[in-house]
Amino acid sequence: MQIKTLAIVRPPDKGDQELVSRLMKGFGDASYGVAIYSPSELCASAAEDLSKITLLVVSPGQCIAASGDEPIFLEKVARARQRILASVGPVGSPWYLGRLRKGITFDAVLDLGFASQGDRHSEVSDVPYYFAFNGPTGEEEPLIEEPTHPEERAIPWVLVGPKNDRNRDLLAELLEHDVDPGGFCLLHARLKNTTTPEPMLGGPQLSAVLSKARYYLWGADREASYYESFRFIESLVAGTVPCKIDPDLAAEEPEVPGVYASIPAFEKEAQAIGYRALYRRARDFYVSRGRLAEHLSGALRLV
Repeated sequence: MQIKTLAIVRPPDKGDQELVSRLMKGFGDASYGVAIYSPSELCASAAEDLSKITLLVVSPGQCIAASGDEPIFLEKVARARQRILASVGPVGSPWYLGRLRKGITFDAVLDLGFASQGDRHSEVSDVPYYFAFNGPTGEEEPLIEEPTHPEERAIPWVLVGPKNDRNRDLLAELLEHDVDPGGFCLLHARLKNTTTPEPMLGGPQLSAVLSKARYYLWGADREASYYESFRFIESLVAGTVPCKIDPDLAAEEPEVPGVYASIPAFEKEAQAIGYRALYRRARDFYVSRGRLAEHLSGALRLV
């Protein structure tokens, strides 16, 4: 198999760690050689080396700010054989448009998620758009099995997310409808002068909580209708059923299972179908669409 040369340039902070890690695993499974550059490392790279590389840029604005030399950074990015914006999140949002207008001439956008947003993208940009389904990685495949001993999952539900009105309303609904009171809730504030949630619980800590829970609930974090594939995967790998409570998204009847218009709608289905069947349905959706490596390779061949 031919080994292809890719590089990912990402800001030095860990805000996009999930996306970078996912790309590394997916392309690695597909036998692509992948390097990681910080903005300063890219600035120090030889132009002739970059001319052979397809460069995926994550958070270009943050990369430019962290480079220490915007003109040199933009010059080195321009030297790459191809420049692709690696994206996750709702297309058409202000931050999405901002990433396309940071002085980099992108050859393509690679959007990782559960549903193509090509129609929305075409309304705001002429840059070619390619969607890749955020499917299983090689290391996940043996993990995504039906959990045994569900009775040992002592936490009936987990609600984690930003401390916004929508999540407060979800918590109020859970209490109002007397959904099992043994749940776990943590709503966290946003950092000052930013739209980034304060990372109070995540990674291994959140996985440890989810491994003892049956259902993982979250609400809409944005005004745009969007399903967060990373939350789904994090939940599923921990053996927890992913459940998004979003009336606008539910009205669209997405293919992704476990989207509910309200807490009562979630509770009704959970009681009628049960944890095992709902987990199995979510797992089947995820694995039936093929591995992440296949989707990334297919998208890259089209660029």
